[in-house]
Amino acid sequence: MRVLFVPELYRPDDATANGTLNDAVALVEQWLDIDPTLHVYWLLAPPETANYDREYVLADRERVTLVEAEPFMHGHEHEDAFSETGYTEAQFRAIEEAIFDASGYVDAAIDQQVTGRYDLSKWLHRLGGGPAAEVRPTEIVGYVHDLRLPFKRHGLEMPDDAPTKVELSAATYADGLWFKAGVDAERMREYGTAVLDDEFLDDVLDDALETGSPLDFDDFEESYADTPERLHVAGSGWGKKNLDVVLDAAETLHEEFGIRTLMTNMDPIPEGMADREFVDASPECSRERYETALRRGDLAVCASDHETMPRTPFEQAASGQVLVVRDEPWAYDCVPEDYRLAGSLHSLEALAVRAVENWDEAVAENRRMVERVREVRGPERCGQRTYRDLIERVERRISAFDDGDIRDAVESSISAFDGEIPLDELGGRVRARTGSDAAPTVTDLVYALRSLGYEDAGNPGTPVFVRSGR
Repeated sequence: MRVLFVPELYRPDDATANGTLNDAVALVEQWLDIDPTLHVYWLLAPPETANYDREYVLADRERVTLVEAEPFMHGHEHEDAFSETGYTEAQFRAIEEAIFDASGYVDAAIDQQVTGRYDLSKWLHRLGGGPAAEVRPTEIVGYVHDLRLPFKRHGLEMPDDAPTKVELSAATYADGLWFKAGVDAERMREYGTAVLDDEFLDDVLDDALETGSPLDFDDFEESYADTPERLHVAGSGWGKKNLDVVLDAAETLHEEFGIRTLMTNMDPIPEGMADREFVDASPECSRERYETALRRGDLAVCASDHETMPRTPFEQAASGQVLVVRDEPWAYDCVPEDYRLAGSLHSLEALAVRAVENWDEAVAENRRMVERVREVRGPERCGQRTYRDLIERVERRISAFDDGDIRDAVESSISAFDGEIPLDELGGRVRARTGSDAAPTVTDLVYALRSLGYEDAGNPGTPVFVRSGR
């Protein structure tokens, strides 16, 4: 199986700071472990543009190919406004050259972009053989990382709920949807009725997959202090985080218990927040300094209006920081429904005080919550459910493949090969055997081989097929 993954980089100049890409890398790592014949293509900005190492996206492995091209509006001062927009001619040509010019193919494309999905679908369909192919060359899966809703930050960028309407309409030409979080699937049903027919919504959402957002808990040491000494305020300074409420709670914790606040932010810290006497601030914080703060902190308060399976607060909890969290629907994709350290925005300060006063009970409650998060967001479970969805898409097309002439021509041609069958050479032999000037589509070659009991070896370059289970 060959999969093209197109992550959205909402921080286009710092790839590793994007939860979209972090999730994608974790899923791909699991797929590679599950299936030794899988090959993954990334469509990403070059490493020097987006500030990442090839190893970070697993492109140092033989079964991962990095397809590099500058994204739409690259280098413009407003490029961040177009992070979900695609695609450019350079990106499409890069796909053609890296995959299809080598007689490759794409079984499924996992697309986080949104507004360029129809163009991507057309391009992959045409390169895979289009209407001449017996089965659909490529299925497009829309990967909803953070649904653009009217009350969310990126849902407010345009008037008249345009971001919501665009994302909802993109669902009409995807072959399937993956939702990072269940809360967004629920909200799509709620808000989607303004744009889409109820029956269509039911069909789309009944077949949708909730992927989870993988967290590797082996990276964190759930170690708790005997008594709390530091509150850790981590993450961005965006308005939805309500950092003023968090820092008011921090001030109370300092006054009543002498607890200091560690503040880490990958961006500059909003004005007036870092200069408080009880705050030790790390603006434009590196990952290393953030991880140090994870080990040093004892307590965390998350006051966000909305999130979509966020990483930071649960990395904090898994590091032994007792998490006080806002009682909002998004939280319950991770925390237990009866989590005793969840409360309204205005009760978070009192909850934090109560946690410090009843520290052993708070630690026990945080441990219970982390166990729940391990179940929901364990990488193996997230990887298995998404891989299963991909393989079922391929298996349905194997069952639907019904071109006996192509299958017969392929079966007659493979005797000339000694075990390994490169697709480019097979196409030439099939064309010679049938006496046709028209080359068989790469899709028909692939599905004929699969229906005859062959599988892709997952090698780079031109795909090579071998007997299944060899």
